[in-house]
Amino acid sequence: MRCRCRISRNSALLAVLALLVCFFSPGAFAAERSNAPSAPEEKLQVMVGNLKSRLAITSPIVVSIVPSNALMMSVAPPTDTRKTFLLSVEASFLDMLTDDELEAAVAHELGHVWIYTHHPFLQTEELANRIAMRTVRRESLERVYTKVWKRGGTKGDLAWFLGDAPPASAAGLATDSSR
Repeated sequence: MRCRCRISRNSALLAVLALLVCFFSPGAFAAERSNAPSAPEEKLQVMVGNLKSRLAITSPIVVSIVPSNALMMSVAPPTDTRKTFLLSVEASFLDMLTDDELEAAVAHELGHVWIYTHHPFLQTEELANRIAMRTVRRESLERVYTKVWKRGGTKGDLAWFLGDAPPASAAGLATDSSR
């Protein structure tokens, strides 16, 4: 009987040692690193945090760079109990945007989040852009739409998506350096 316990203890000890070796092996660290956010995702998450603050959005938003997104960039409403939104950005679309354009595109998507959390029945592209223009310049959104339409082989109406352009005298006020 005593011999069985020693074998069991030795077996348990070997199992624990095997687990420790597996856990601390370089392969385990590589797997752990692959789940960590990439530098571009971290940059996007910081940008989302800054824009959320400026737009007074309190809902959590997680960023994901994906290989393919039919919309190039989109935000999905919460499917979990924590009410977390998912902002998905297609990697190749991300690569074609300047920092200014990226901020405008993210602000547009956060406009959809703001609408969803305040007036979900009013979801429109124009309203999302109006909310975005609280934090970014209209010109940046215009450049984003130009790139989206060029990539999709289409052409849209900026007035439909962004509203009428402000008159030249008001345009100087809208593009002040405080934004």
